[in-house]
Amino acid sequence: MFLSDTSVKRPVVATIITLALFFFGVLGYQRLGIDLFPQVDFPFVTVTTTLFGAAPEVMDTDVTDPIEEQVNTIEGVKHITSASGYGFSQVVVEFELYRNIDSAVQDVRAKVDLARRKLPTDIDPPIIDKFDINAIPILWLSMKGNLPLQRMGMIADEVLRPQLESIQGVGTINLDGYAKREIRVWLDGKRLEAHRLTSNDVARAFLTKNVELPGGIIESIDREFTVRNLGELRNIEEFNNLIILYQNGAPIRLKDVGWTEDGTEPVRSIARFNRVPAIGLSIIPRSGANVVEVARTVKSKLVEMNKTLPPEVEVSVSFDSSFFIEEAISDVGYDVFLGGILAAGVMFFFLLSVRSTVITALAIPASLITSFGIMHFMGFTRNYMTMLALSMMVGVVIDDAIIVLENIYRHMEEGQEPMAAAKEGASEIAFAATAATFSIAAVFIPVAFMGGIIGRFFYQFGVTVAASVIASLVIALILIPMLCSRFLKVEKKRSKLTHFFEQGYEGLEGQYRKALGFCLSHRWVIVAIATLIFIGSMAILVNLKREFVPKSDESRFLIHLEAPTGSSLHYTDDKMKKVEGLILNLPEVKNIFSTIGVGARKEVNKGILLIALKDRGERKRAQHEVMAGLREEVRGVPGCKVYIEDFEPVAVGGRRGAPLQFDIKGPNVKELEAISNQIMAEMMKRPGLVDVSSDLELTKPEVRVFIDRNKASDAGVDVREISSAVRQMIGGQEVSKFKDAERAKRYDVRVRLIKDQRMSPEDIAQISIRTPRGGLIKLAQVVRVEEGIGPNLINRKDRQRSATIYADTAGGKALGEAIDEMENLAKKMIPSGYSHSFFGQAEAFKESFHYLIIALIQAIVIIYMVLAMQFNSFLHPLTIMLALPLSTAGAFGALYLTGDTISIISMIGLITLTALVVKNSILLVDYTNTLREKGMDRNSAVLQAAPVRLRPILMTAVTTMLGVLPVALGFSAGGELRAGMGRATFGGMFASTLLTLFVVPVAYTLIDDIRLGAKRLFVKKDRGEGISSQA
Repeated sequence: MFLSDTSVKRPVVATIITLALFFFGVLGYQRLGIDLFPQVDFPFVTVTTTLFGAAPEVMDTDVTDPIEEQVNTIEGVKHITSASGYGFSQVVVEFELYRNIDSAVQDVRAKVDLARRKLPTDIDPPIIDKFDINAIPILWLSMKGNLPLQRMGMIADEVLRPQLESIQGVGTINLDGYAKREIRVWLDGKRLEAHRLTSNDVARAFLTKNVELPGGIIESIDREFTVRNLGELRNIEEFNNLIILYQNGAPIRLKDVGWTEDGTEPVRSIARFNRVPAIGLSIIPRSGANVVEVARTVKSKLVEMNKTLPPEVEVSVSFDSSFFIEEAISDVGYDVFLGGILAAGVMFFFLLSVRSTVITALAIPASLITSFGIMHFMGFTRNYMTMLALSMMVGVVIDDAIIVLENIYRHMEEGQEPMAAAKEGASEIAFAATAATFSIAAVFIPVAFMGGIIGRFFYQFGVTVAASVIASLVIALILIPMLCSRFLKVEKKRSKLTHFFEQGYEGLEGQYRKALGFCLSHRWVIVAIATLIFIGSMAILVNLKREFVPKSDESRFLIHLEAPTGSSLHYTDDKMKKVEGLILNLPEVKNIFSTIGVGARKEVNKGILLIALKDRGERKRAQHEVMAGLREEVRGVPGCKVYIEDFEPVAVGGRRGAPLQFDIKGPNVKELEAISNQIMAEMMKRPGLVDVSSDLELTKPEVRVFIDRNKASDAGVDVREISSAVRQMIGGQEVSKFKDAERAKRYDVRVRLIKDQRMSPEDIAQISIRTPRGGLIKLAQVVRVEEGIGPNLINRKDRQRSATIYADTAGGKALGEAIDEMENLAKKMIPSGYSHSFFGQAEAFKESFHYLIIALIQAIVIIYMVLAMQFNSFLHPLTIMLALPLSTAGAFGALYLTGDTISIISMIGLITLTALVVKNSILLVDYTNTLREKGMDRNSAVLQAAPVRLRPILMTAVTTMLGVLPVALGFSAGGELRAGMGRATFGGMFASTLLTLFVVPVAYTLIDDIRLGAKRLFVKKDRGEGISSQA
């Protein structure tokens, strides 16, 4: 072959090419970023709209529905989900993955502009933006100290946040446990009434008397002056002395009807680190940033940042997600290293030669390092999928080198000179090696281009596998022949140990030749045994559990706490403290960071706890044992619901991280509540389903203000004036800005009724408003106030109102079982007119298995096509591919014995297996064909080819199995996630190697008999037609 011949003749060329590939790989490795999983751009677009004071029902019908109606007509829309709450609406449009996110945003913006005609005129302009489901915090920082929380919050917001935002790769920084500074103007309703004033009079005074407008420019002959009108209030005293208006020539000042306070916005968030009050800062990296590098930079600069802060406070890392990412990627790298060492050890065991071992082992670093260069060129990162691909291939990339070296060594043993042996041996085996390598590479074409979310995640895996095996082929055909021609020698004087092993191998080879002869004499018995083994493997498959991804011990998890809807911040905090106490009593817990009022909505009845466990070697219980025990303990905390979840391993959408998300859709919200409650009650009876909850909230206490339009009209006031007065006095309203010259910052100025006068619903009726004639009337004259309950949030999915049920699995129940149970419940309990669907991981589970099965079928077809072209035969590929069904017994058996499941990870292992197991068959069939071309009869060719290829078959099989052994053991960080892939590959290779050595030769002769029989039949037919024509 040209490559091997050239490398033997011109060793400098071979060396330079190898060094160039090595340099290319090292350079690429240094520039590779680190991620847990490949960065996937999900085309999500959000439309957020606010209308102050509007009830959820109003937002749903008047805002959400018109927007959904328009965006639903855009091409490529997959799902539309929305949430309508008090004063806000958020519509999330999920597009099919083929849609470009930027063009999708433009399409949504155009449709929302059309919808504006149907929306209320007083809404705020809708905000349209991309939504990144991967935008989750990588670090949580805590600021603790002896200063008041408000003071620390200002330092965090105004000093620390700008420094953090200047770090490359840092995106959004959210603050928890902090209420922003505000100038609070407290109004006394009785004193307002005594002075015949309203809150609107106060608001108007700020609007006209707390302003600073530019005055233009004064120009003289040689100078120019900027004119500033300094009309802004500068301190609290000036605020209190603000003249609202004059009555009978006397000024009425703000201090006459209330007072001003330099305070904060209403406190709706609390944060603690290990039960100590703190200010929390969560850091979200920019889209596409190297998250590990961002975390490293932030942590390295914390020391410098602490020096810029007051000595009474300190900032530290309270929760670090990057630690698990670094540990997991590092441990996969260790698996690669250990697999390489084991593979090299196998080489020495079989070859019993240091020279031979070193020559073949060089293929491992050369191939893998070259792969890093290709990864960088493709824009990949060192992530779970690319490193897992390399760890799976570490025993495979040495195969081509083994095959080439073993064949060259055999020629040298037969008496050929090293140069001639290197040329002839490499050329003789080049076809088989190329066929096997391109079969592996071709298998991963459908993997790399699978549809759906799963295809995006496994694209980098497929390309990395293909790159590594092609690199190994190039190394095997360029470097190995050259090294063999210069350094490989046949050991004439063998040690006693070498002689012992050689005798052992020769004995094994002799026994194999006898067993193979028996099999060829009893072919149909062998076929029957192989068929029974395959049927048995299918029986095992039926009993394997199914899930999206295996659960792993990440030494971290999170807890959602929910107090009853309408609970106060104080009530929720009391429950949170009790849960914190239970958690910190656990010996496995390292740190906890807790916060109430998370997110833009600041719901004070909901909180999140982030739990960091000690390293796995420092605790007796595994993560999920800790979680299960904690579930039992938190049941003793009354008055709240607690849900314990893993951090979502793969972000696939959904409203929460729970693996089971079940949507019920229909027209009536109350009927949805009844259906979901019935289904949840049934779910709670099922073992293995835990943390069952729903997002339907219809019991929020509310005060309803009914406006009598006739009376309001008679009084000369309209609905907007009434609503504005209620908003100002009860909720508070921003009316102006205060400029702090020292800080160069502006703060909101908010007016509100004093607390004592807004304690009950009846207080609303005592608010006064001004009529067009200048008089005052009480709201009691034009409104009716009632207490009631209503929905806190109205959710929709795909244009219908929806209720989502969340649940997790435990006690050995897999996600696939839970989905099947939910399907059965849906058939029994969801009435006509209502529908259901899955969301999040459950939806991805169903979609992914569909694409994986298609990819598996495509891989088998591609292998056949590649082999058919390379062997120029339609029948020989069938013989070779018999290794595929034989491998399933080992793969499924290994998963069953180890308690593993069929997941997207183990399914990729099965697809990988389809490429690997045909390698042994190729070696057998190719050499058999070579011997027959030299004139040997079929059975003699089989009986000679199989024993000759026994050594390379065993070597490649064992190196592949030991190469994936560290992955299969799954001892390292995140090992449970990838173990299924290694176990399926290990078991499949083991079974297929044993069976291939006997079944493939038997099948080869049977298929050859069929070919010869068909040929004789056509010959007879042709002769018969010839005789008839002559007659």
